[in-house]
Amino acid sequence: MTYFRSSIQDWHKRWAHQPWFRRYEWLFMGLVGWLAFAMLVLPPFGSPDPLGAATVISWYLAGFTMAGILLTDREKPTLLKRAASLSVVALFFWLFYYYSGTRWDRVHEQFFNFSRMDGVWELYAQGLLVTLQVSIVSAVLSIIFGLTFGILRTRGNPVLDLFLGLHVDIFRALPLIVSMVLIFYALPFLGIRLPAFWAAVLALVLMNSAYQTEIFRAGIESIPRGQLDAARALGLGTGATLRHVILPQAFKIVIPPLTNNLVSLVKDTAVAYVITVPELLTTAQQAVTWKRTPTPLVLSMFVYLLTLIPLIHLTRRLERRLNVGNVR
Repeated sequence: MTYFRSSIQDWHKRWAHQPWFRRYEWLFMGLVGWLAFAMLVLPPFGSPDPLGAATVISWYLAGFTMAGILLTDREKPTLLKRAASLSVVALFFWLFYYYSGTRWDRVHEQFFNFSRMDGVWELYAQGLLVTLQVSIVSAVLSIIFGLTFGILRTRGNPVLDLFLGLHVDIFRALPLIVSMVLIFYALPFLGIRLPAFWAAVLALVLMNSAYQTEIFRAGIESIPRGQLDAARALGLGTGATLRHVILPQAFKIVIPPLTNNLVSLVKDTAVAYVITVPELLTTAQQAVTWKRTPTPLVLSMFVYLLTLIPLIHLTRRLERRLNVGNVR
């Protein structure tokens, strides 16, 4: 015991003079003790008894507390804080995998059985292509109509306000699935027949343009009235004032809610299955019936994540860049 203690003291003396060690000494010592506790006390793989479960939970809470102390220290670098956050999340899932007692072989066979996906990948590619086509066309048209209607709603014309207000109220209150069914199945009785693709696009545009009308209207009306008066004093017309003064500032304000709306639009394309549009989720459901495994649905979840998360991060980066421009 004395030899072990003297070895620790010698090791501490050897590294104590290092500035990086003095800065993170408590972190290193706590991490070493925490890992030593894990090697000596944690129960083996499988579902532990109540005492073992309490030991695992206590050990995780100790690590969670160290990470919390690190995250609240303003002097620690951001990279270290991010690593600590990711480590806490990864450790939780590892402990769940290691000690939950779940039959992971059965989970893999049921939900991640990619060996039974022969012939499905082509359907997936077609479904993803249709989803992207519907999303892009609907997003572009929704932004165009939403911006146009938002500008018109700020003009104060009572006739336009009446019709645009009805459009906003009706299509924000009407469920998307009802709109699609009415457009695809009811309009033919009035002599208007639309292909399933364009019926889905029309329903998405009507709903999302209603939301975006209010988003753009709120963004435009948030610009101080004094800037409009200053633009007029400089001799700028209505169109030039909108292009050069009002809209550049309004776009910076509406980016967060507009992004949320566009992300919801991509997810709402899944509703198009009711009018037989072969989008991604419809293709996945057909593959589930064909292969008799829920693996295609799980795969579609990852496809949505890989599609939408980059969009969210891209808009966040754009928002930060615009905010930096404002500060300057």
